Amino acid sequence: MVSTQASRQRHPKVRILSLDRETCTFELTDTDPDIANALRRVMIAEVPTVAIDLVEIEVNTTVLNDEFIAHRLGLIPLVSHVVESMQSPFEGDGDFQEINFHLDVHCVSDDTQNITSQDLRQETSQDASLDSIRPVDDGDSPGEGQKGILIVKMRKGQELKLKAIARKGIGKDHAKWSPVATARFKYVPEITLDQQGLEDLSEIEKIELAASDPTKTFGLHPTTRKFCVQDIDLYNYNGEIQDKLQDMGRPNLVKIRQKQDHFIFTVESTGALHPEDIVRQSIQVITQKLHTLSSSLEEPDPITGLPMDMTMG
Repeated sequence: MVSTQASRQRHPKVRILSLDRETCTFELTDTDPDIANALRRVMIAEVPTVAIDLVEIEVNTTVLNDEFIAHRLGLIPLVSHVVESMQSPFEGDGDFQEINFHLDVHCVSDDTQNITSQDLRQETSQDASLDSIRPVDDGDSPGEGQKGILIVKMRKGQELKLKAIARKGIGKDHAKWSPVATARFKYVPEITLDQQGLEDLSEIEKIELAASDPTKTFGLHPTTRKFCVQDIDLYNYNGEIQDKLQDMGRPNLVKIRQKQDHFIFTVESTGALHPEDIVRQSIQVITQKLHTLSSSLEEPDPITGLPMDMTMG
């Protein structure tokens, strides 16, 4: 007899659908919704990056107060490709790395001057590998004429001088360390058409039924004029076609359900990390968590002396 555990064993697979400098879309199959959601949450909250953590403002005569400017600095994403080789203040023996920046601007023009992330200057570091850490607008975004992320606008005579320290961290501690702008997944739909029932509809009714879905998932076959699914990837569970079928009194002509083991992920990076690196590191984090859990279950219970998995059973 095959055990329940063996019959439920999964072998998750990942297939990249599209990838560019900012966005990764991939397919996750043969796993459960809880694993898919865990992957999404880890990408948001537990993949480390580098962000400005401490700000010392020496002079600020701008219209924004010190706290406001410090907050804006913290939310500027920094290129963090070397983050895996760094330590945060909460890791290891306390020998963590810091990256120092400074900003010193005095507006002497009659025109309004924009102070942006390009005005941040990194101080010389003893570790040359950390020199790559800089604001993401510094030539990392596609397109020409990048102007940086706006920090504050200054008028003639105003001055801003500060020092900032960037450290490694994770989004669980503060959102400024989250590497993603968005990380979402959707269930792949399974659409079943009652072709015999659909044939009873007139062509006008078929056209109206297809047009009721704004995603253009459905349509009429150009040759047979049968109602069909044209592009299942476009469907977003808006419910419009079900409402139309209810109005027609034929609710069972199109049945739609969510596949519980097939997901499409879309990950958009802030620029701190490449999107594929975010996915890879999130899988590593989950794997490490499972390894830690497995190891703890094998340790003996301090009271009974039996393995933890036996005492829990």
